[in-house]
Amino acid sequence: MSGGTVGGKGVSSDWTRRFEPDRHTVALYRFDEGDGAEAHDACGDAALTLTARHALWGRAPDGGAAARFASVDDDVNVFVGPLNHPKLMLKPCTREWTVEAWIRYTGPWGGFARNTTYVHLCGSSEEGYHLSHIGVRAGFQFLLEGGSAPNAGHGLLPTSRYEGNFAGKDPNHDVHYGVGSDPALAGADVDGIRDERWHHVAWQFRFRDQVHVLFVDGMPARRIQPYRKILNDTDEHAGVPFTVGGFLCWSDPPWDGRGNFVGEMYDLRISDVMRYPVADRLTIVGGPGFSACDVYDEESLRAGYRFGTEALPFAVPGVPYRVELAADGADGSVTWELADGRLPNGLELREDGVVAGTVRGQVNRNARFTVSATDEGGHRDSHGFVIGIRSGTIRTDALPPAFVGTEYRHRLDSRYTVEPVRWEVNAGAPPPGIVLDESTGELRGVPADGGIGEFRVAATDSAGSRATRALAIRVLPAELHRIEADADTVFLYGWQDEDLLYARDALGDEDLTLTCAGRAADRRVAWPGRDGRFPQDTGHGEHGWVSLKTDDDKHNLRTCREAWTVEAWIRPGGPVQAFGASRPFDLGHVCGTYDTSESGVWELYLSNHDSPDGSWAPGVHFACGPDLVLKDLHPWRRPAGIVGDRQDAGIRDAQWHHVAWQYGRSDDLHQLFLDGALIWQMRRPDGITLVNERRHKAQFSVATRIARYAYWCTDEDGGHHHPNYLGWGNFFGQIGEIRVSSVRRY
Repeated sequence: MSGGTVGGKGVSSDWTRRFEPDRHTVALYRFDEGDGAEAHDACGDAALTLTARHALWGRAPDGGAAARFASVDDDVNVFVGPLNHPKLMLKPCTREWTVEAWIRYTGPWGGFARNTTYVHLCGSSEEGYHLSHIGVRAGFQFLLEGGSAPNAGHGLLPTSRYEGNFAGKDPNHDVHYGVGSDPALAGADVDGIRDERWHHVAWQFRFRDQVHVLFVDGMPARRIQPYRKILNDTDEHAGVPFTVGGFLCWSDPPWDGRGNFVGEMYDLRISDVMRYPVADRLTIVGGPGFSACDVYDEESLRAGYRFGTEALPFAVPGVPYRVELAADGADGSVTWELADGRLPNGLELREDGVVAGTVRGQVNRNARFTVSATDEGGHRDSHGFVIGIRSGTIRTDALPPAFVGTEYRHRLDSRYTVEPVRWEVNAGAPPPGIVLDESTGELRGVPADGGIGEFRVAATDSAGSRATRALAIRVLPAELHRIEADADTVFLYGWQDEDLLYARDALGDEDLTLTCAGRAADRRVAWPGRDGRFPQDTGHGEHGWVSLKTDDDKHNLRTCREAWTVEAWIRPGGPVQAFGASRPFDLGHVCGTYDTSESGVWELYLSNHDSPDGSWAPGVHFACGPDLVLKDLHPWRRPAGIVGDRQDAGIRDAQWHHVAWQYGRSDDLHQLFLDGALIWQMRRPDGITLVNERRHKAQFSVATRIARYAYWCTDEDGGHHHPNYLGWGNFFGQIGEIRVSSVRRY
């Protein structure tokens, strides 16, 4: 008996020959044109044609033509394909894929970060060098990466990166990247490319068990199986062209060392199967066979990772369940049996490797067990799995704000439920004017008055599972709904510029233009209930914004002679920043000209320092010299200034909130507002009268708390400076409109 088959069964797997199109070929470039500036798909799809500004041609080992890539100052011979083409974004590869090429590397060694070599072969993710028109990096990269010299380390090895839509900790969607931190195949003597001869390199991926296997000359060099799941859900409107031989770079001149390929290439092929065996004897595939991505949830993955096993799709009580196990490298048919542990009540493992049935009764949340498989050659393997049992839950844990007089629409989200789901409010009530649709779970209506509506909702599915959750809707003043420019506005960033490389002042002052802080450019995503897309940042300085000028009077609030209001819409990303649990989000720079030198001038931030319950509150730093430092103007650090209930001064969810800082010179009064309500105020803190006369050589920045200077800034010595990537104090989450006014607005 046999489960699923994998790994090149019945398809061409002779990597030593020139590639021929077959039924599994998605795209194939043979680079045999030998002249002109185009490369054509060998399968005949004219829509996949690649074009170079000035193509260079070399010689393949069989005497035919090959694409040649030289070390140049611009993108002249990078081959560029269409935008958003499904084939070149791996969309047809729903179960497996192989991306492979014949290459001859003749380029420089070292020079990238940590003096390693970094070479982009092909892909549809642009590494921040070419900004997409919606401001979201997405797609894949097929790369070479390795030591600083041919005889150092393991030489050049293939690696890959895949970026789907946002996954894991918001907003990190770098689902898989890099061989440097991943172990080699057990027992393998990993050796990469160390010479200028032709080599075959390949990247294979399988959804079933989320395994990546990277090959050099037909031999597996790396096997990577991260617990975070790849979803082939890249936005089809990401706006990044497929490129071969390097990255397009939007700066002029381009950045040095950005990873363009130097050498020659022929036979670049994308296939919808894994063409090369990943095991030389019977090996149970460590994950399930499935096509619906949503059945393989993050919770199950983490459970399997924690238990040292791997997760099969979760089971829902009362719902039929079926998963087909599979093995690599089998000699003939395979017979399966349960070797240890127990399946959830109602499920059984058949001899053909199918786990099927319907979960009944009370069961453990995670059922662990071991299966064994034996092939006709007598080879045997065993493997542990976990099946999570999931009862229906309400996934929505916080609701976006509503605005007086504006239509509100937000659909509640259930998980592990069986359609249809019936919704009801079983305690409290939404704000007057907003009702819950019992069939769709949508909250909608037009609230008439401000305030907070607290209520509990229940969701009952067709299998009888029932879940409840307490929710609340904040109804905010109508004037906060959309921050716009008026006669008192000094500057306003609304983020809806056509060119996403820059953010421009809505009043048209070009001196106030902001640009991306780092090579990763900008990510902008939608705000529920609002038109447009707004910056979303990791909290580590990679994606923020900085002014092109330093010491601008408007940015430093010097034109606000009698009073000012600094206000912004913000949405915290959560308690832990995007790049791992080791970095909690405890302080995030929203905007200002105050940098890590702490010498001035001002900063509006979000912080939970000394918070009684871990919530965040807005705060301000202001400094015009060593004796004129007003730090920690903040509810938790200066609780004597809290106005009203301390509970109302903090943010406890990952939803949108309006924050504002007002100052009036006549009474030397600082005030902080949250969602239109005064939460903190203080006159002349520490007995220091605020003055604003320091000539501070800093850039205005948003989200990124820069280390004195960032990209595009040249100091008085002519030096160019970089942002403090992975530094502390940068904002994690999303930022909406930012407005500075020359009056107190609230």
